[in-house]
Amino acid sequence: MKSSILFFLITAVIWNAAAQEPFKIIGENDLIAVDAKITNIPYKYKKLVNAFGMLSMGCTGTHIGRGYVLTAGHCFWAGEEPTQDLACEDTTIDWGVRTGILPYLKSTCQKIIITQKSMKSDFAIIKVFPVPETFVQIELLRKAAPRDVVTIFSHPEWLSLRWSKACIVEFKLDPTLPPDFMQHECDTNPVSSGASIIDTQTLKIVGVHGGGFLHSPGFGINYATYITNIEIINTLKKLGF
Repeated sequence: MKSSILFFLITAVIWNAAAQEPFKIIGENDLIAVDAKITNIPYKYKKLVNAFGMLSMGCTGTHIGRGYVLTAGHCFWAGEEPTQDLACEDTTIDWGVRTGILPYLKSTCQKIIITQKSMKSDFAIIKVFPVPETFVQIELLRKAAPRDVVTIFSHPEWLSLRWSKACIVEFKLDPTLPPDFMQHECDTNPVSSGASIIDTQTLKIVGVHGGGFLHSPGFGINYATYITNIEIINTLKKLGF
């Protein structure tokens, strides 16, 4: 028992340090700036891009329908236990920030529905208004599996919308990360936190990007919360998804 507790404590210390590492470009930089007319990414993603927003405190969010937005828990200073029904009127989201054009909409956060950052999850669901014109569907029935091909759209380092290209859900490459997290190598950077992990076949959200770190130049791993996390699923069901 003592050895198990010691392992948990060591893992927690490493995890907290890892989560604060700022740069998550793994290997070559694959990020592509989405142009104003959405002509330089695969056509199938064109209908999604207006669902991605940049939060004023420095995170990425995704509209999942009816004014509900999915992002990372640490964006709202979440703790180990899930916290619900918090005020957030000082947070705004710009939608459609792409190269060469202004946002098509600015929304204000009305309420934090739920937020949590623990050894098992890092997510938040908030309610905003006005409601964005586009949303991305959520995969509620199947947990993403290793070798699934996924992708990310985010606002790394306060930039206009960037596409990560495709990567895969990895096997547990990094034993220092808590085992309940998804591991992936899609390129991200600060302000990418909270971006949705999207299955490239179904175009549904399968995870929420939390962070990542580099062990050495060119080698690292990113982590995300599975959308099938029990707190996320229960909240979405209560909201009618």
